[in-house]
Amino acid sequence: MGLWAQLIWVFFPIPILSLFLLSASYPPALERLGANIVHRIFFTRINVGPLRIQLLWLFFSISVLIFINTLRILQYETQCKTCVHPGEISWYRKAMKFRKERNFWLSLFNVALWYLVLVVYNLKKKILKLKEQINELKALQSSAEEATEAKKDEAKKEDETEGEDETKKDK
Repeated sequence: MGLWAQLIWVFFPIPILSLFLLSASYPPALERLGANIVHRIFFTRINVGPLRIQLLWLFFSISVLIFINTLRILQYETQCKTCVHPGEISWYRKAMKFRKERNFWLSLFNVALWYLVLVVYNLKKKILKLKEQINELKALQSSAEEATEAKKDEAKKEDETEGEDETKKDK
């Protein structure tokens, strides 16, 4: 499988699927599940020679290297080795120019997708953390409200018992 086939069939679907998993927000269980799946897949550490690197950074760095290679190739003009007529040369140059530009945009889009996965994942982590804090604060608020209601009920009972004691003394 060639480099561009890998880019299209491996490097595009993975971040798009990850963004789909990270964008699910309606059922809270699905939201947390999507973030956990992305975390388990992309933030696992793998050994690359003597280095330990997270899978997301490996994919991102490969995408950046492909993009840099595409930038380098854009600077050079390709020569047609099999062209016989000048008309063939001009068509070949145009075709190669369009191919290089297409590859440039594909590689740039790929880098943007991986960067977007990283940004959206970090934002999703913050959202989940803030939702947990909101739930904790709601629980604290409801327990505080219950405690104040219980104190009010006790105060009313004490007032009623004091009022009954005073009426008994008056008789």
